[in-house]
Amino acid sequence: MTSVQKMPPAGLDQADTFDAARVEKAKDLLHFLANTVSAMKIFPSEHATVKNFIDQLTQKFSAFLGAYEKFQVGIEEYSFTYGGNPAFTDETAIKSLPFFFFKDGLQILFFYQGLDRPEIVEFLELIKSETQKAAEDSDIVVALWEHDFPNIQYYAPDEFLENRILGEMRDAQAMRNLPDLPEDLANETIEVRVDTSKFTEGRIDLDREDRGEVEKAAARPDEEDLPPGPAAAEPAAAAETDPSERGQTSPAAAMDPTLTESELLALETMVRANRTISPEEEYLDLMVEIIYLEKNAANCQATLDTLLEYHFDQLQSGHFHVAVLIIQKIHELARHLEGNAAKVALLDDFLRRTVSPKTVEAVQTLLAKKKAMDWESLLGFFELVGPPALGLAGDLFEIAPDGEAKHKIVAFIERTGGRNPGLVAAMADNARPKLAREILGILSRVPDNRGIPHLSAFVNFQNKDIKSETIRVLARARDEMANHILAGFLNDPDEEVRIQATMSLDPAKGGARVQQILREASSREFQAKSLKEKEALLAFLGRTQSPEALEFLRRTLRRAPLFGSKRLLEIRLAAVAGLESMGTEEALDALQKGVIGRTKKVREACAAALVRLPPAGSAKG
Repeated sequence: MTSVQKMPPAGLDQADTFDAARVEKAKDLLHFLANTVSAMKIFPSEHATVKNFIDQLTQKFSAFLGAYEKFQVGIEEYSFTYGGNPAFTDETAIKSLPFFFFKDGLQILFFYQGLDRPEIVEFLELIKSETQKAAEDSDIVVALWEHDFPNIQYYAPDEFLENRILGEMRDAQAMRNLPDLPEDLANETIEVRVDTSKFTEGRIDLDREDRGEVEKAAARPDEEDLPPGPAAAEPAAAAETDPSERGQTSPAAAMDPTLTESELLALETMVRANRTISPEEEYLDLMVEIIYLEKNAANCQATLDTLLEYHFDQLQSGHFHVAVLIIQKIHELARHLEGNAAKVALLDDFLRRTVSPKTVEAVQTLLAKKKAMDWESLLGFFELVGPPALGLAGDLFEIAPDGEAKHKIVAFIERTGGRNPGLVAAMADNARPKLAREILGILSRVPDNRGIPHLSAFVNFQNKDIKSETIRVLARARDEMANHILAGFLNDPDEEVRIQATMSLDPAKGGARVQQILREASSREFQAKSLKEKEALLAFLGRTQSPEALEFLRRTLRRAPLFGSKRLLEIRLAAVAGLESMGTEEALDALQKGVIGRTKKVREACAAALVRLPPAGSAKG
């Protein structure tokens, strides 16, 4: 094959000196060319990622050739050169684009103005096709010669091709290991006759040399054979098990010779799989490398946008482990770029954008299709995202099937929000009672009662069961903040909730609450309450055992007008409940005086309270 070029070798300008800006553009173009080829090896040509790479590569070629008309690239074993200096290097032979060209004798590539997208695509597809062939069948020089691109030319010296052809001929002869023919037969035609009718006779005819070998073997001394008995058994057994006698044994068999053939095959398959980089990881490594090396902020943002779309594609396919890998690699890249504030800001923005309603939509789609969900990998993705993923976790809780999936989501919320209970409390929603109940449980388990202040989020809830559970949690906490939140439930529209909250108030932390109830007890609103609620409020006053409460309860019990109203009667009966809950000597004395009062129901209530209380002398306080 002859060399092909636009200019004779004497005109090659590989040693020319170019300005720094031109060299940087050349380096960027070559790097992007290599990355585009890598992307095409991973994805089909119609994939959006490949199209995006080709579009950007076309723009870079157009800009360079529009400015300089020609792009001449030198090819060394593992490097592309420009102006005689290395412009791109990849020393991994299996994927190195310079080595791919170099191994077939290519020394220079020429790209000329007029190169358009279709020609670039055809050139890239040619490279992809040749890389997929077996090594002995691939030849990029031949392929370029056959395609004869109008704006892409190359230079491959004839002597390289001649030396390679001669070398291949020598290698082929050495592999066959054929003996040289005698000189007198070198130019003779040898005819071989075979009588196929004797193939089935079961007979082997030996020539004289063969018979001589058989006779030598028969005459071999006995001591050369293995002696009989136990001494012979051991070497024989060794021969049966010695891998060197049978050829190379698999590493798995060497570890455990008891493994069956199927077990060995499964184990070796797993080992090979672990030693192989998946196409997804190879693509991510490529994208991370591009982002790391990219100096133009706009190009870096475009690459991150492409990666984000790929991220959402993987989520919609249920490949959550790939989403995990993306976040891991971006975090790792951010650590390497700590000194580059602008690029780190782009990475942080990318991480924020990975948390999207599209994640929930993807899960909903998969559940609707009744596909198996890899909840472990999905939540692993959430773990890497951290607190920003809490809202998505809440959305997923609503659509996840009952059982293990919901338990895992709750565990994630508790682990992630434990340090900032306010984020967890913000997830509580009237429209999601099941999730709200789980949030309540999480806040109640936060160490050192740090979750208690955030239970105020449930004061205005509409769900009665959740409010009742909140009151029980606050009652167990027994601290000032819990008492303050409980007081908020005293204004709840539901009477049962108000009564439960009143009965749960901690009397030891009454303080201002006592004065408030004393004022309310004299109001018309208090009189309008039911007897049960009045009893609960005045019972709380009694439990405080404060002098003000004792005085109010005794005075209320003594109020006995000749024609008392039903509301007044109820307040007096509630005072009896308050004195009973107080249980002091003074309270017992007041109840004893009430037994001899003139209102029958009040007398009976006081008598019943005294029966339930311990006798005088053993009273509280």
